[in-house]
Amino acid sequence: MNLHELVKTAGFREGFLLPVPQYEAWTRRRESGAFAPQTGWIEADAASAYPWANALLLLIWAYAPLAPEAVLSGYYPASHQSYLAMQALRGQLAEEGVRTERAAVPVKTILVDWGLGTRLDSDLIYLPGCGTRFVVQALMAALPAEQLTFTPKGAPFTACVHCNRCRRACPGGAIGPNGYDWRKCLRAYEEGPAMPEWVMEKLICLLGCEVCQNVCPLNHFMAPRPMTAAEEAAFDLEKLLSGDLKPALELIGKNMRKGGKLTAQAAVLAANQNRTDLLPLLKAQTAQSEGDLKETLLWAISHLQKEA
Repeated sequence: MNLHELVKTAGFREGFLLPVPQYEAWTRRRESGAFAPQTGWIEADAASAYPWANALLLLIWAYAPLAPEAVLSGYYPASHQSYLAMQALRGQLAEEGVRTERAAVPVKTILVDWGLGTRLDSDLIYLPGCGTRFVVQALMAALPAEQLTFTPKGAPFTACVHCNRCRRACPGGAIGPNGYDWRKCLRAYEEGPAMPEWVMEKLICLLGCEVCQNVCPLNHFMAPRPMTAAEEAAFDLEKLLSGDLKPALELIGKNMRKGGKLTAQAAVLAANQNRTDLLPLLKAQTAQSEGDLKETLLWAISHLQKEA
């Protein structure tokens, strides 16, 4: 078995093999409230959570940003593609007798601690050759002794030029002189159908924000790509608000439907694009919705009725 070749064949840019990590300082910071609630799924102690594992495999999936006019964050199609590739790789490793399991670990902190990446003012992680445009899939593994050749630990480095472009561009003001504050980051509030009004007012694309990534000079070497015909059709707002989510979910994963998340964001984006032609669809969705999703739909309707 050649692990490096398997990783490359699966489509990943790189695979970093590390010892089972410890990150006590990160865990203490989480307990203090320094991170968004979405980090709650991460295990506090990897060694205790995966006592059978002897290595952590970090799989790097690089992607190009979508063109500025796209209505979708480029991260999510890439995330789903990387997930499918990771599952295929797990199947191959299982055939070789290697046990793996998706790892609930703080990958950003681990990349920085191992000297593979560096943290920017925006709190994004920069990787040489990828900029900040990458997805990480993490696997705990029980590898044969002959495969335990760990990626050499690098020296800490800094890439951020502190140009303040991300600070000036951030729609929520999340990047300030005292660092990054997740409480002001739009992305931190997009995990479900309920979003604060200030987030809804500033939402400009589905399932993300990416403003800080778009202005970062460390990403300027990557040419944006247009949406594919399949993406344009799947993420057409009229299609989404009519309830036809299947094509979109095939591209970004079924979990994006949870709680009406995708429908809610489509409604908000329609409102911010002044799509008064979609009012009948929004009203029909409201009639069959409840809870947080209904409240978000009502906000979109109210916004559009002011424009009508």
